[in-house]
Amino acid sequence: MKRWMDHEVFRNMDIRKQTMIKSLSEALDGRELSQALPIVMEWRNQMQRENITFTQEENRLLTEMLSQQLTPAQRQQYEYLKRFITPRK
Repeated sequence: MKRWMDHEVFRNMDIRKQTMIKSLSEALDGRELSQALPIVMEWRNQMQRENITFTQEENRLLTEMLSQQLTPAQRQQYEYLKRFITPRK
């Protein structure tokens, strides 16, 4: 099991959110950042269509989950790009 799945924030999430996060994790597994970005963008669009939003704590967990799969160089790119994929209020 992935470490983030044991996190209290994840365990306390609505089942729809858990399902969305698991599907994203599976879709991103082994992908390069350039391959992952369109997947993340489509995932974000799907969340918007289904009116699923995440709390600040949940967003931090998502960031941790995504970061675990990246090399240091990819993490730096991700930090730059995440402002484009983080929902604005």
